[in-house]
Amino acid sequence: MTGFGQAAAQSKFGKLKVEIRTLNNRFFDITDKFPEQLYIFEDRVRNTIKRSVKRGKVNINVIYDERIKKEDRIAIDEKIAKRYHGELNKLKKLLKLQGEIRLENMLSCPGLVGYKMEEKEENVLWPLLKKAIEGALDKLVQDRIREGEILGKDLKKRVKNIETALVSIKSRAVINLEQYKTRLAKRVKDLSNGKELDKARLETEVAIFAKNCDIQEEIVRIKSHTKSFRTCLQSNGEIGKKLDFIAQELHREINTIGSKASDFKISQAVIQVKSEIEKIREQVKNIE
Repeated sequence: MTGFGQAAAQSKFGKLKVEIRTLNNRFFDITDKFPEQLYIFEDRVRNTIKRSVKRGKVNINVIYDERIKKEDRIAIDEKIAKRYHGELNKLKKLLKLQGEIRLENMLSCPGLVGYKMEEKEENVLWPLLKKAIEGALDKLVQDRIREGEILGKDLKKRVKNIETALVSIKSRAVINLEQYKTRLAKRVKDLSNGKELDKARLETEVAIFAKNCDIQEEIVRIKSHTKSFRTCLQSNGEIGKKLDFIAQELHREINTIGSKASDFKISQAVIQVKSEIEKIREQVKNIE
C-alpha cells in the first residue's frame, strides 16, 4: 500500500530529517538516500524499517544539516594506503616502469580519503536518527492503515458482488442440468436412427454425463471461500498472501463452473465473477 511519513530530530551535531514513502509492490524492496557520513547506519536503518513494513517498495530519504564542517572530518585510511602503495609497486615492477610512486598517484584511489565520524558523535547520532525514522514510520503506518480501510471496504463490496452472482448461478444450476439431459437424450436418439435403445442403459449414461455438468460442489466451495476471505480480512497480521491464495481458489472454481455450464445466464454470471476476482487479485498484491 502507499503511504508517506516524515519526522525530524536534532542535537548539538546538527538536524536530521527523515522522509519515508511506500509504493505498491507485491514484494519488499527498499531504496535509500543518505548523506555520505551517515552510510555507517545503513544496515541499522533498513532493519528498523523492515520491522514495520513487510511489503511494498520503500523509499527513504535522510537529510542531515550538520553543524560540524566536513573538512574537520577528513581522514586517511592508513591500511588502504599501504595496500595501494604495495600493489602499485608490484605493478611498477611487473611493467618495468621507472620513477617513484608519488602521493598524487594515490589520491584518486577509491576509499583512501574519507570522512570519519567520532565515536561520541556516532553514539549520539544513531539514537537521534532512529527516533526520526520511528517517528516517520508511525505516520507512514497510520497513512497505510487509512488506505487499508478504504481497500478493505472495496474488497468486501467485490466479495458481495461475487455472492450475489453466485445466487443467480445457483438458481439456474438445476435448469442447466435438465437442459443438458434433454440435449443429450435428443442427441443419442438422433444418432440411433430410430433404433430401439436400452432405456435403462440410456438413463444411466445420461446420468453419468449429467453428473459431469453438475456445479453444486463448486457453488458450495465458492461460498466457503468467500466466507474465508471475509474472515481473513478481519484478522490481524500479514494477510496479503493468504487473501491472494483464496482469490486463486475462487478463480479455479468459477472456471470449472464456466466449463461445465452451457446456460447463457450462468455464463454471464461467470464473466461477472471472473471480473471481480481479477480486481481482487490485483488489489491484494498490495496488502501485507
